[in-house]
Amino acid sequence: MSAADTPTPDDLYTWAADLERTAQRFTDLKTQMDAVSVTDTSADGKISVTVDANGSPTSITLAPSTRGADPATIAAELMACIHRGQAKLRDRITGLVTDSVGDTGPGHNIIDQYAERFPDPEPTPPAPAEPAFVPTEPQVPQHQQPPAVLPHSRTPDRNAIYEPDEPDDEDRFYQGKSWLV
Repeated sequence: MSAADTPTPDDLYTWAADLERTAQRFTDLKTQMDAVSVTDTSADGKISVTVDANGSPTSITLAPSTRGADPATIAAELMACIHRGQAKLRDRITGLVTDSVGDTGPGHNIIDQYAERFPDPEPTPPAPAEPAFVPTEPQVPQHQQPPAVLPHSRTPDRNAIYEPDEPDDEDRFYQGKSWLV
């Protein structure tokens, strides 16, 4: 190493000041990133999900009209809202990193980590319109009709009157009349 390659004290002070400014920019970036949250709402406005800077859901709002809807449809739309919110988060973090620390190696690492964790969501087909609920009597196909009640069976038939084949002692005592009379 020659004497010309040896840094001067002024060079070291400048280098240290640059490191402090860079460290402060990353500290500010971290503060801004921690404050980010993104909300996504379903196309019909019935479901809304907010995700924090880590992509974790912090709030889920369901409209009253989701009551009675197909649970699988609601779950699918919830997951779609979360994935879209995470993709929006990735884009917002990319903008923050670019504005705060510029085109740097650590900045690219942050952007790449968010891009890996939160890829673009798969396009979801539109949900079929829910048919209006019309209460009707259940229709049982003929081949599934319950079997007819057989006499002297234990199958409940509340409208049938059961009379034994042979009278028992109580029937003889009351002579076919009710004991309530």
